[in-house]
Amino acid sequence: MQTLLAVTAALFIIIVAAQVCGRVATRVGQPAVVGEMVSGILLGPTVLGALAPGFSGYVFSESTKPTLYVIAMVGLSLYMFLVGLEHEHHPSSRKDAVLPIVLAVAGLVFPLLAGGAAALYLEGDFRPEGVDLPLFVLFVGGALSVTAFPMLARVLQERRMMQTDFGGVATRAAAVDDAMAWCILAVVGALAVHGNWLGSWRTIVPAAVFAVAAFVLLPRIFRKPMQRAVHAGQIDDRLLVTLLALVLAAGWFTDYIGIYSVFGGFICGMALPKVRGFSELLNGRVMQVVRCLFLPTFFAFSGLNTDLTSAFNADYLLAFAVVFVAAFASKAIASLSVLRAFRWSWGESIAMGGLMNARGLMILIFINIGLALGVIETQLFSILVLIAVLTTALAVPAYRVHFTADREQAARESWAVRRFPDDYRGDLLNPPEMAAKK
Repeated sequence: MQTLLAVTAALFIIIVAAQVCGRVATRVGQPAVVGEMVSGILLGPTVLGALAPGFSGYVFSESTKPTLYVIAMVGLSLYMFLVGLEHEHHPSSRKDAVLPIVLAVAGLVFPLLAGGAAALYLEGDFRPEGVDLPLFVLFVGGALSVTAFPMLARVLQERRMMQTDFGGVATRAAAVDDAMAWCILAVVGALAVHGNWLGSWRTIVPAAVFAVAAFVLLPRIFRKPMQRAVHAGQIDDRLLVTLLALVLAAGWFTDYIGIYSVFGGFICGMALPKVRGFSELLNGRVMQVVRCLFLPTFFAFSGLNTDLTSAFNADYLLAFAVVFVAAFASKAIASLSVLRAFRWSWGESIAMGGLMNARGLMILIFINIGLALGVIETQLFSILVLIAVLTTALAVPAYRVHFTADREQAARESWAVRRFPDDYRGDLLNPPEMAAKK
C-alpha cells in the first residue's frame, strides 16, 4: 500500500509537471516535448531534490523508482512501435531515393567520429571502471548520431511542411538515421552484456533472426486485419489486443536476449505492412495515453538520474562544451555538406542542419539504456541529458532562420505544382486538400 500511495503521487506530479512545462514551451515557440524533458530535470535532484529533499525522497524513493522504470519502459515499447509503424518511404525518383540515404549516412558518420573524438578527450574522467575504451567511444558517438524522427515529423506536420521536397527528404533521412543508430545501440548492448565480440553473437544472432521473422511473418498475418480496420474506420478490440500483446511479447524477447524492449516494439512497427490510414487509426487510440502518461514518466525517470548541482564546476562546463560542439556542429556540417553537394540553397541546408539536431526523446532512450548497462555513469549521463534538451531546443529556431511563413508557402506551392499539375490553379489550396480532390 505504501508503494501504491507513493507511485500514485509520483504519477500525479509527473503528469501535471509535464503538462505545465509543455504549455510553457509552446508559449515560447518550442515543441511541447522540450518542456516535458525539462520537467523531468526539475523533478530530479537538481531542483525538487535540492529544494524539498524530504518530499522528493518520499515521492521518488528508491522503492518507487523501479516501478516508474517498468511503467516507462512499457510505454517506450509502445511508443517505438508507433514510431516504427510511421516509417514509410515512397521515393518519386532515383535522386529522391538517394539523397535521404546520403544525408542519413553523413548524419550518422560525422557525429560518430566527432562524438568518438570527444569521448577520447573525456574518457579519463568519465569512463566507468571496467568499461573498455572502444565500447565507451562507440556509445558516446552513437548517442550523438541520433536524430529524433518522431519529433522532426511532428514539427513538419505542425508547419504543414510534410508535403514538400524539404519535408520528404528530412523525414526519410531521420527515419534511416534512427534505424542505423538503433543498430549501433544493439551492438553496444551486446558487447556490454557479453564483454567481447565473440560472446555478443548470443545477442546479435537471435536479434537478427527475430527481425527477419518479423519482416516475413507480420505482413502476412496483419495485412488483411489492418485493411479491414481501415475500411471500417476503426480498430476493434481484438486487433488492438493482438497488437499490444505482440509489442509486449517482442519487448520481453528483446529484453531477454539483451538489446532492450524498445527494439522489439520498433522492429514490430517497422515490419507491419504499410496500410494507408492505419497508423492514424492506431495513433488515435494509443498515442494520446502514451504521450500524456508513459512518456512523461520516462522523462521523470531520466530526470531522477540527472544531477546538475555541480554543473557550474569548471571541469563539468568544459566537458559539456566539448560534447555540445561535437554534437551540434557534426550534424550541421553533415547536412550542409550533403545538401550543398546536391545543389540545395544555403538557407535550406541550414534549416536541415537544425532539424537533424533535434535529438529529443531518442537520445534519452539511448543514454538511459547506456546508464542501465553501465557504459556511462550519472555525471556523463547528466551532460548528455543537457545535450538532448539544448540541441532539441535549437532545432526549430535554426529551421526558422530560413523558413519564414512566406517561404513555407512557396515550398508547399512548388511541391503541389509538380505533384498536381492539372489541379493546381495558382490558388492557396494546401497539398492535403489537393490529394483528397485527386
